Amino acid sequence: MGLSKRFAMGALLVAASLAVVFSVPAVASSTDGVSPGQLTEAGWTCIQPRVDPTLVVCAPPGVGLPPLPGTPGFADRAPSYEVLVFEFATGAFVGTQHLLRPDIYAQGTPPCPQQPGGQYIYNPRNDLWACFRPTR
Repeated sequence: MGLSKRFAMGALLVAASLAVVFSVPAVASSTDGVSPGQLTEAGWTCIQPRVDPTLVVCAPPGVGLPPLPGTPGFADRAPSYEVLVFEFATGAFVGTQHLLRPDIYAQGTPPCPQQPGGQYIYNPRNDLWACFRPTR
């Protein structure tokens, strides 16, 4: 499977699993300068999604990961989220996941040229539109 297809699939899986949270131990240092372990120490929320355990997803302090439908905070969730995505095994930074609430996405349906078809992918599990932007 090509790199762009792998990341597109990973983007969908990450979006589907962002709310499946459990603590992630520090992983090997990233060659891009920051690692999930360093982010966790700085107050970020980093998880290893169950649907794609090859990745680690990190959300900034004060924002956190988006809540799932039916969970506390869902009605008051932010209009958008931006999380950093790393390879679990190496800690290498692989890209950024941008997530939009449906009402925000519908106001302009922004393009996502990095994904196949150039569009955000809707994830009904977390009711968000996702655009994965790989570093490569």
